[in-house]
Amino acid sequence: MKTNILMIGAAATVACASAASAADLPVAPEPIDYVRVCDAYGAGFYYIPGTDTCLNVSGRVRAEYRGFNYNRNFREATSNPSQARDFDSSEFRARGYIYMDSRTNTEFGLLRTYTEIFLTVDNNDDVQTSMDHAYIQFGGFTFGRGQSFYDFVNYAAYASVFTPQLSDQKTNLAAYTFAFGNGFSSSVSIEDTSARRSGIGGAYTTSTTSVVGVDAAGNDITQTTTESVGYGGTKYPDLVANLRVDQGWGSAQLMAAGHQVWPGYRAEGTAESKVGFAVGGGVLFNLPFGVGTRMNVTGTYANGATSYASTDTTGFSSPRGFIVEATDASFNSATGDIETNEAWSVSGGVGTQISPELGFGIQGGYFMMSDQVDSDNSFSNVDVQGDITYAPGNISGLEMGVGLEYRYVNPGEEAASSGDAYAGFFRAERTF
Repeated sequence: MKTNILMIGAAATVACASAASAADLPVAPEPIDYVRVCDAYGAGFYYIPGTDTCLNVSGRVRAEYRGFNYNRNFREATSNPSQARDFDSSEFRARGYIYMDSRTNTEFGLLRTYTEIFLTVDNNDDVQTSMDHAYIQFGGFTFGRGQSFYDFVNYAAYASVFTPQLSDQKTNLAAYTFAFGNGFSSSVSIEDTSARRSGIGGAYTTSTTSVVGVDAAGNDITQTTTESVGYGGTKYPDLVANLRVDQGWGSAQLMAAGHQVWPGYRAEGTAESKVGFAVGGGVLFNLPFGVGTRMNVTGTYANGATSYASTDTTGFSSPRGFIVEATDASFNSATGDIETNEAWSVSGGVGTQISPELGFGIQGGYFMMSDQVDSDNSFSNVDVQGDITYAPGNISGLEMGVGLEYRYVNPGEEAASSGDAYAGFFRAERTF
């Protein structure tokens, strides 16, 4: 009995001593969830710790130095002669981009979000913040802000001062893309109509007169009020559709859009809503000679939807204001209604690598707007852009280049005569 008691006491002593020793040992740390590379979607993606979502965060910094000269013999408006001394002839620009691309594989397909934000300062102005993209893609659907599904944008050269004469519009949208295989696809999209409004020209004359004074003979002086028709509130979104193919030889697209021309309250009872539309096509060829040689051609016809022919619908735009401006429709004082205006454009260019470090590109375009009520408001633009770029082969993402741009404007009789402008610039940018 005594032996059993002694054995039990010894075992208890050993157990207590073991427990005390264990208490003195350091506690093992929790395992660290290291960032892992996600190479399924290309370079730069990594798994967000604790999730199965891959993320790519990148950016770009751009600096530009620009000079312009406007050779014109015409005035900005009949009652407002051009004051050339007040216009800038040089401009500095600094711009920073932030890109965020997330992707997650789900049982229903790829879930992707993409955001592109950039901030710009010109000539020590306040910071201008822009959001070009912020969309969700899931199972063929696209929701948010992105490139219009009408657009077929393939610039062969830098565009700094004048926008090339084609449609390049970021807008809020909801779309679905059907993938047929072998590079063929088709998309249907509803898009923000306000982003595509180019205005309604002409003047709406009210039917009432008012007495504004008395002349020397005692007769009443009356005045008829004239006001711009203008667009009303948004009613229906634009409807856009395309048919596209992307293969080794290049890509091509056919596209169409419908746009409501909805005059404001001043036209109520007279001018009715009209349906505008645009149809177009584009093709991009990967040419077999040179290094990275590509050629593009795009064309559009628009009726009551001018901005689908060209995003830049002015004769001259920033930084000198405009001389003439395109409109979707014009008020017809004879009928009290509005007439949709016609526009069409064609743009094309070629770009290539002269060597691994040197690149060259040239882009040209033509835009014409025909006012169906007053031909004096019709005009056309001719644009040419060209550049030479240098990218040091041993420095990733760095590119520098010089470019020249030229625009010729042939306005209607509202301006005294045609005129032209040219601009030169230097650009340096680093993408990382």
